[in-house]
Amino acid sequence: MTRNQIKLVTIFSGYLLLAIAVYRWQIFTHYIFTIYLFKVLVPAAFILLFLGIGRLLKLPYLLCLAFPLALEATSYLYIQHAIKANQNAPRHEVGVMNQWVNYRDVVQFNRAFASYSPDLGYVLRPNSSGMHTDLEYENEFKINSFGLRDDDASLNNPRIVFLGDSFTMGWGVDQGQTYANLVEQKLGVKALNAGISSYGTFREMLLFSKIKRDSCKLVVLQYCDNDREENEARNEPNSQGQLLTPEKFSNTAVFNRINEGYYPMRYTYFFVREKDLLKRVWTSPVLVAKEIAMAVSSWIDGTPLPVHTPQDIKTPAETKIHAEYFFKSLAKIRQFYKGNIVVMHLDGRYTRPEMIRAFERYGKKEEDDKLFFLPTHQILMAKDYYPIDGHINATGHARISEALVNLIKEKELLTR
Repeated sequence: MTRNQIKLVTIFSGYLLLAIAVYRWQIFTHYIFTIYLFKVLVPAAFILLFLGIGRLLKLPYLLCLAFPLALEATSYLYIQHAIKANQNAPRHEVGVMNQWVNYRDVVQFNRAFASYSPDLGYVLRPNSSGMHTDLEYENEFKINSFGLRDDDASLNNPRIVFLGDSFTMGWGVDQGQTYANLVEQKLGVKALNAGISSYGTFREMLLFSKIKRDSCKLVVLQYCDNDREENEARNEPNSQGQLLTPEKFSNTAVFNRINEGYYPMRYTYFFVREKDLLKRVWTSPVLVAKEIAMAVSSWIDGTPLPVHTPQDIKTPAETKIHAEYFFKSLAKIRQFYKGNIVVMHLDGRYTRPEMIRAFERYGKKEEDDKLFFLPTHQILMAKDYYPIDGHINATGHARISEALVNLIKEKELLTR
C-alpha cells in the first residue's frame, strides 16, 4: 500500500469506528467490559479520523493529534456558554443541549447509590454516600439506613413527610438546600425527605406506607408529568406494569455506567450523535454550516440561541387522565393516612399551571377538606431551573420552601 492509501484507510477506519459508536452504541451497554470498550473506542475513533485527515494534508503529527483535543475543548466551552447565557434569561433556549438529559448519570441506577427493591423497583442504597456530578452541579449524597436522602433521626416519627421524585429528593442541590430540609429548618419541626428519583405517586404511596407515621401531621406530595405512566400502569386491575426484576435493574445499572463520569471526547461525541453529523455533513452540508454559524454567533454575542421552543401545554383531555390516576393513588394513601396533604406540581425547565388546576378541580369533587394545593407556577421563574438539566436549582428550592412555610402557617396545617 502507498502512503496515501494508508492515510485513506486510517480515515475510513476512524469514520467507521465513530459510526459504530454513534449508531450502534446500544451494543456496548450490556456488560462492564463493553462499557470500558466504548469509552476507549470513542476517543480512538476521533484520533484515527483526524490523524488520517491531517496526514493526508501533510500536517505534523502533533497538530493532527491536537485537533481532537481542541475540538473537545471547544465543545465543552460551548456547553458552558449555553449554561451561562441561559441562567438569567426569561426563557431557556439551549438547542440540542436539551437532549443531554439522556446522557446524565441517573442517581437511582448509579453504582454508588443503587439498591434493588422487589416492590419499589429501587431505593437508594442504605447508608451509602458519594458525589453526584453533571454539567451544572456537583453534590454530595448521604443516604440513611432506610434508603432516603436524609438522616436517621428524621425516620423516627417525623411531623412532616415529603413525598416526590427527583425534585423532592434534591437532584442537583446539596442536601441542606432541598426544600424539605429548608422547611424543617424554618419551622423547627422534624421532617423526612422521602423523595426518590423517578418515583410516581403509586410508589410514593407504597414507600409512605412503610414509614413511621404516628406523629405525622402533614404530607407534602409533589407530582411530575412523568408520574402518569406509573400511576396508570399500577392502578389498573391485575396490572403489574413497570415492576423491575433484579435482572432488569442490574442491566439498567450497567447501562448507566456509560454516563458515569467523563471519558475523552465525550462532549464532541454528544454533538456528533445528537446532530447526526456523520450523515448530515454529506446530505445537508449547507444546513449544518448554518446551524454551526448560528451557534457560533450566539456564543460570540453571549446570548441564548435565537430560536423559540414551544411550551408543552397539555390539553384538558390530557390533564384529566393525569388527575384521574393521581387521585386513584391518593385514595390509596387515604386508606392509611387521614391527615393534611399539600399537593404541588413540578416539571423540568418550566412548570405550567394546567396540571395543578386540573388537580384542584378534581379535588373539589372529592370534598376532602384536608387537601391543599400549592401553585408553584406562580412561584418559580426560568432562573430557578438549571437550563440544561431542567431540575430546580438552590434558588428554586428556597422559593418553594418559603411558599410552603407560608401555606403551612396560614392554614395551620401542623395544628389543625
